[in-house]
Amino acid sequence: MRSSKDLMAERILHQFAEGAFVGDAISDQVFTIQRWLRDLGFISEIYVEQIQPALKKHVRPAREYRPASDETCLIHHHAIGSAIAERLRGVRLPQILIYHNITPAEFFARSNPDMAVYLKKGRQQMTEMVPSTCLALGDSHYNEVELRQAGFSRTGVLPIVLNEDDYSHHLNEALVEQNRATRPLLLFVGRFAPNKRQEDLIKLLYYVRRLRPEARLVLVGNASDREYVDWQRGLARDLGVDEAVSITGHVSHEDMLTYYRTADLYVSMSEHEGFGKPLIESMYCGLPILAYASSAVPDTLGGAGILFNRKDYEALAELVVLLLEDEALRHRIIERQFSRVQSFLESEVRTQFVGYLRQLNLLPDVSSP
Repeated sequence: MRSSKDLMAERILHQFAEGAFVGDAISDQVFTIQRWLRDLGFISEIYVEQIQPALKKHVRPAREYRPASDETCLIHHHAIGSAIAERLRGVRLPQILIYHNITPAEFFARSNPDMAVYLKKGRQQMTEMVPSTCLALGDSHYNEVELRQAGFSRTGVLPIVLNEDDYSHHLNEALVEQNRATRPLLLFVGRFAPNKRQEDLIKLLYYVRRLRPEARLVLVGNASDREYVDWQRGLARDLGVDEAVSITGHVSHEDMLTYYRTADLYVSMSEHEGFGKPLIESMYCGLPILAYASSAVPDTLGGAGILFNRKDYEALAELVVLLLEDEALRHRIIERQFSRVQSFLESEVRTQFVGYLRQLNLLPDVSSP
């Protein structure tokens, strides 16, 4: 076994992911980890199969990767059936696997069979990684359990990072005024996908407006699946709430931050989340959360926010109104959420990451003489 001094002399640790995309939680995590690695003295590049043009200067095409003779390990981010996983099968280096969860294929079986195939492939690829993985990290305890079930013996948790500097930007003042003039505002952030259940939020809005007729719902996130989005719009029309539902599609970071800061309640009906970055963004921005207790959502909230286990729309509508009107309750929720979100700040997560590197002898143990 190599000594820690030998490993320190090499100081190469590259990352691999299927793609690099602006505003993507996994991509943001990859770039943050690269910064940490470089600060620690490692040579560290990011290799991907798919590159968004805006990030072309910051990542390298995976086809250009050649292992160095003194390279001892690599980091592989996995979240779907991917070409990068196939490429890495031919690389004879131990992997640190960072698992960002794979949505169960059943959610897409009818609406998007091609996506279902990729999701099934991703889970198969994950089990094939077991022999070559020296450490498997999930970004939630929920994901760590899935790793153990897949056969990984050495596991841990490395949460998604919330970089505070990203939330100190100026707001879109025109949007601030617009939102303040049309309150109360319920918010959900996430791509339009069957597991996210935006249709259940539209149904909930119908019941909320029986009690608060001025309430409206803003759905922020990738709306590229036009057929699915049109179906959601049709549901809103059928329920008579179409004028109270805003589907924004992808928005700028400034607009996203403005929605978090000016909404009155974040509501999630999602039935599958591997982590749920909008939850920690809402907590940081002082936005009370009401969420369906599915998958990793309870892990991420960690006792903060308000969880529910049954989609009883009439009862939930009454709870929404309570959360909108009871200022003392809102204050208690916001305080608990802000305490919880400290666990996801960069200083905390970086310390965990460095600890894992030390476990693998990729950094010296500070307790060693």
